[in-house]
Amino acid sequence: MGRAILLATTIQGIRKATFRRQLISLVNNDFQVVVMLAMTDFDEIWQAKREFNKIDLPVDTPSVRLISLADIYADHDGVSLKADDFVDPDLSKLQEYDSHQGKMPVSRYIDKDGNIVAETLFGEGAVRLHTLYFDNNSRIIQINSYDDQDWLFGIGEYVNDTLDESLLLNAKGQLVYRFTNYIKNQKVSYNVTANSTISAPQDLTEIQDTNTKSNDEALKTYEGQGKEIFTKAISYSDYHRYDDINAFYHQVLLNMNIEDARTYIDIDNIVDASKYLPSKRIFNY
Repeated sequence: MGRAILLATTIQGIRKATFRRQLISLVNNDFQVVVMLAMTDFDEIWQAKREFNKIDLPVDTPSVRLISLADIYADHDGVSLKADDFVDPDLSKLQEYDSHQGKMPVSRYIDKDGNIVAETLFGEGAVRLHTLYFDNNSRIIQINSYDDQDWLFGIGEYVNDTLDESLLLNAKGQLVYRFTNYIKNQKVSYNVTANSTISAPQDLTEIQDTNTKSNDEALKTYEGQGKEIFTKAISYSDYHRYDDINAFYHQVLLNMNIEDARTYIDIDNIVDASKYLPSKRIFNY
């Protein structure tokens, strides 16, 4: 019986029709399949599990194992969290309001000034999925992520409602990995015809470009600044630094003993990821 590992780094990857096709093909050919939910935005883990459960696998399909980074590093050594690594208000002293987000229960915790301090979302069986913490302007400053056993495995720290750092914890609640997001500016350009039904975004500037002409009509060229987020990681087990998240994913796969397993990677990431697996045959979805 063969083995296969599908590396899922985004929710969008799991939603792909090609992901489903590869998954069904593997189980139909008697592969033991592991889907590794490797998102470093830990609040995406519970959402990814819900997306996976929507996949209509054939009846009597052998079970597909879902694992996350928290599962892989649960027993690894770490260091104690510092007080400034996270916020931890006493919610028991706040007024609690219960409501629903769709069919999912939500508890909101309100301070004496009427501000929402925190919000906890629950899944099936009243399992806690996450707790969001807010500042006085209702901006998210932290998200705590929990597993099915109500174990806190990840802390996401936010700046201006954007994920800045993710802290991965082991089973003892110690910090094992810190993932830090950085923003890189990129130049973005669009070529738009005069009769185009889609207008260029308002934050772009039209520039003169005599090279962008077709046989029938001139193209207008617009230019602006785009942004790309890239992630670095540091291990608190051996203090190894990863300046490329794909180098970290390579280490994760090595920890899973992939020598005799097929490795599947999202085709959107295949170029960046493949350079860290030069001697490994890689498949895509």
